[in-house]
Amino acid sequence: MKNKQPFSLKTFIRCYDIFQVVVNSFIVHKLIKGGWFTKLSIFCEPIVYSTDPADMELLNASWMAYLTKFIDLIETGIFVLRKKDRQISILHLYHHISTVIISWTFGKHYAVGIITFIPLVNCSVHVIMYTYYFLSTFGPSVQKVIHRYKFLLTITQMVQFVILICHASQSLSPNCNVGYTPGIVMIINLSTNLILFFNFYKKTYMIKETKQSLLTNLE
Repeated sequence: MKNKQPFSLKTFIRCYDIFQVVVNSFIVHKLIKGGWFTKLSIFCEPIVYSTDPADMELLNASWMAYLTKFIDLIETGIFVLRKKDRQISILHLYHHISTVIISWTFGKHYAVGIITFIPLVNCSVHVIMYTYYFLSTFGPSVQKVIHRYKFLLTITQMVQFVILICHASQSLSPNCNVGYTPGIVMIINLSTNLILFFNFYKKTYMIKETKQSLLTNLE
C-alpha cells in the first residue's frame, strides 16, 4: 500500500454521503413519528417498554441509528485507501469506537423514552454533515463556496454535545425515574468528545486564524 497511489473513490464517497443523508433523515422521521415533539418532551421521559405502535417506532429507529454506527466505520477504510492518515486521529478513533459500544449498550437496554433524544439530535446533525461532505466532492468551484463554512460543522457537533450533556443531566435527578447509570455514562462520554472536538477546533481554526492574522500584520 505504501508505494501505491491513493484511491480517489469519488463516486463511492458520493453514494455513501447520499446514503447517510437519506438514512439519517429517515431515522429522524421515525423518531418524530414515534412521538418526539408530540407525546415526548425534552424533559425527563421514563423508559417504558411496550408494544405500543409509537414505542415500536422509537425502538426501530434506535436500532437503525445503532446500525448506522457500524456503517460509519467505513470512513476509516476510506481514509486508509485515500492515504488520509492524518484523519485517523485519536478523535476519530475514540468517537467512532465509543459510539459503537455505547449505541449497542443503550440500544439493548434503553432504546425508548429519554434516551431516544440522543439519536434524534445526532442523526439531525449527521444530515447536515453528510450534505456538506457530498457537496464538497464537486470540485474547487463548489469547495471554494462552502469551505468558508466548514468550521461551522465542528461548532455544530460541539453544540450537539453540550445539548446532550444538559439533557442527560436530568437523569441524575431523584425525580427522573430512569436511573443514574445511563446519565453518568453519557455525560462522561459526551464530555470526552466535547474536549476532543474543541481541541481539534482550536488547532484547526483558532490557531490557524491567529497565525494568519499575525502574518497579515507583519506585512
